[in-house]
Amino acid sequence: MDFNSFQKMVQTFGACRARWETKEFEAASAWAETPRGADIIRSEQKLDERLNLFRPPVCAGLSDRLYAALLNEKTQRQFLFILRYSTWLSLLFMIGGFCLGWYQTRQVYINTQSYFDTLFDINY
Repeated sequence: MDFNSFQKMVQTFGACRARWETKEFEAASAWAETPRGADIIRSEQKLDERLNLFRPPVCAGLSDRLYAALLNEKTQRQFLFILRYSTWLSLLFMIGGFCLGWYQTRQVYINTQSYFDTLFDINY
C-alpha cells in the first residue's frame, strides 16, 4: 500500500481504524504512524467531528409519504405485471374452458343412448 492509497482510504472511511476496509491493515497502520499519516488522520478526525454534529431535520410526514410512494409503486408494478400477461392468461383460460367443455360433453354423450343406436332396431 502506498501513501496515496492510504490517503484515499482514510478520506473514504474516516479516521476511525475500525471502519477501514482494507486487506492490508498492517500497512495502513504503519502509514498511520508516520508524521504525514498522522496529519491526514488528524484532519479527518476534525471532519468526522463536524459531520457527527450534523443532524438532519425531523419531518413527521416524510415516512408516511415514503410509505405511500412505495405502496403506489408496488401497486403500479402489480398492475403492469397483470397487464403484461393478461393476453396469455386469457388464452390459457379460453383453452382450458374449451377442454373442460369438450370433456363434459363427451362424458354426457357416453352416458346417453344415441339416436343412431336405436334407429335400425327392429322390434317386431
